Amino acid sequence: MPVVSIVLATFRREALLCQTLGDLLALRGSQHEIIVVDQTPQHTVETQTYLDEIKDRILYMHLEMPGLVAALNQGIRICRGQILLFVDDDIRVPDPGFVLDHARNYDDPTIGGVAGRVIDAKAPQVGVFDPRSADPLWGFFHTSWDHETRCEVTTAPGTNMSFRREVIERVGGFDENLIGNAFRFENDLCLMVRKLGYRVVFDPQPTVHHYYRSAGGHENRHLLGREPASHAWYHDFFHNQVYVTLKHMPRRVLPVLLWRLYRGHVMNRPYAHEGIHFLLARHQAFVTGIGAGFRTFWRGTFKGR
Repeated sequence: MPVVSIVLATFRREALLCQTLGDLLALRGSQHEIIVVDQTPQHTVETQTYLDEIKDRILYMHLEMPGLVAALNQGIRICRGQILLFVDDDIRVPDPGFVLDHARNYDDPTIGGVAGRVIDAKAPQVGVFDPRSADPLWGFFHTSWDHETRCEVTTAPGTNMSFRREVIERVGGFDENLIGNAFRFENDLCLMVRKLGYRVVFDPQPTVHHYYRSAGGHENRHLLGREPASHAWYHDFFHNQVYVTLKHMPRRVLPVLLWRLYRGHVMNRPYAHEGIHFLLARHQAFVTGIGAGFRTFWRGTFKGR
């Protein structure tokens, strides 16, 4: 079996982080290492005590400047595995054979990446497979991770995905032009892997239970949120959506994307009842985020990225 490097980037997680690390340390049946890239300025006493207790069983790195994509790339630079397995800091791993379930897929040389199954920890249930998830243009919007159908996909869940190290190195790692919440950073990587001729498959066997909308991390609880802080989150969300679309997809899909984003995240029915100040702030995030996405793409094109 190849050596598997488990890379976990964490930011402002406490008890959930300790639970996740406890499950990872209990994994068996494979050669693996655990790399923790910590961006939390200061942990609680309980969390810090736990990290000190397990320091000899993990590779630990602390970054002063928080940023999900940059943190993952730092983890890649210090790992030694042939397979890189990425997980979030707010999951539980019920099966101690989790790493083996990922690694078995790489007996097939055509597979470059594996998307694992993700179950809602607070409302666990089996989902329904949507065949539109394989669509090269819109598959991202139709993909779910809670069903039991093995299939090819165009994206993967950042909380449970693995890739061949050589493939990640060939594409240059994760794209650090994806800012803030880094929305669609997984999709971006999978599309680059597929362009190299490899397949990305969804395997329902390696499963995690994910605590969606938990505080901390890259604050995806703001997706469809109504808090004032959600406007800044949405600026980065719109930036990343536009950037990934310009990078990988035909220009003809951009107007359709923008309309879908507008109807779903700017002027949907619940937001219309939030009042004029809310709507103005969300429209501002939409316009400035789109503009920033265009600028990032053209700057990257000019530099030859």
